[in-house]
Amino acid sequence: MANPVEPDSVLARAATELRDAPQEPNWVDISSSIIAKVRNTTRRTWPIDSAFPTGSDAGPQDSLKISDHIVKTTLRRALAGVHGAQPTEIDLHLDDNACVGLFIAVIGVYGDDLQAAGDELASIAIDVVEDLLGATLDRDVVEVRVDDIEER
Repeated sequence: MANPVEPDSVLARAATELRDAPQEPNWVDISSSIIAKVRNTTRRTWPIDSAFPTGSDAGPQDSLKISDHIVKTTLRRALAGVHGAQPTEIDLHLDDNACVGLFIAVIGVYGDDLQAAGDELASIAIDVVEDLLGATLDRDVVEVRVDDIEER
């Protein structure tokens, strides 16, 4: 699945362009209109199949979906700082709407055992996906790539 442009980078670019643009004399009048439009803008997400928690009253005809944005945000928060690594990209591998694998790119820490860090990050990601979606992933479908190294 192709990655859409990250919404945060689009907002940052828009904010920079607005800040650098010459100020309109009617800015106060139009700013509330712009803010209202930005707040009403929706973020495109993809529904990911999930399982109802054990003991729920859901019937066989019921389904539960969680947006890919929620899954990626939860993964990013769970992985941030583990072995000092910072996730820079998280992709979900999907079969229809089911998560069947993950790709995680990180910035690693110089001098750290990157193999061990990758294994721990993958293990945490597998646990998050299982908790959030009820999907069980094997280690071989979770790719962790170190894109850059930084010093502590």
